[in-house]
Amino acid sequence: MMSSVPQAAVVGGSVVAFVAGLPESHREDVYLSTIYAQRATRAAYNDGLSGDWFDYYCKTLKFIGWDVPRPEGLAPVQGGSMGEAASQHIATRLGEAFSDPTNRALAALERNTQALELFESTSLSQDAGFFQMIPCVQKDAHRVEMGIYHRQFQLRREMSRFLFINQDDLMQSSTEQMSVITFNTLYYAQFRDKVKKSVLSQAIKDLSALEI
Repeated sequence: MMSSVPQAAVVGGSVVAFVAGLPESHREDVYLSTIYAQRATRAAYNDGLSGDWFDYYCKTLKFIGWDVPRPEGLAPVQGGSMGEAASQHIATRLGEAFSDPTNRALAALERNTQALELFESTSLSQDAGFFQMIPCVQKDAHRVEMGIYHRQFQLRREMSRFLFINQDDLMQSSTEQMSVITFNTLYYAQFRDKVKKSVLSQAIKDLSALEI
């Protein structure tokens, strides 16, 4: 078990946020699965994988028992920051129950230097990057509904705090996608030990809590 299972956190290049009331065990499952999928995808890309980063990420989640539908492409939002665009897509597709924890996590991230450094160092390589926003809501005792919003982008120049700057001033190219998932913790149980053994020791390095 993780020593601390926060309600929201930066997990590498992802911002994960839960509504109040989700059991710690469910939150831990999501956090560790996210670390597992990101590390596997990043390793594949470092080894020369070509193709769609998010497609490989989703296939990795399927490999550990997640039911991940084919992602939907999203039309760009004009103006505002990348964080605001992500929140707007989540609100439009999933509603306020999902966009509210996203907004609170983004606000917490903007004022948390340590978490922001982790997020940017993982998601950004020079002027190119990938990131995810993952809001989670409990559906019933054993199922968690979530959206995985993904953005792949190229900046005009390398820049810190890119998530909170007007995107029209810095964006060279961008692709946005979202997959809407129902995560079944009972089915995932057969994969839980495998994932824990693989990444639990990395959780301290890859996760930074956000106060929401």
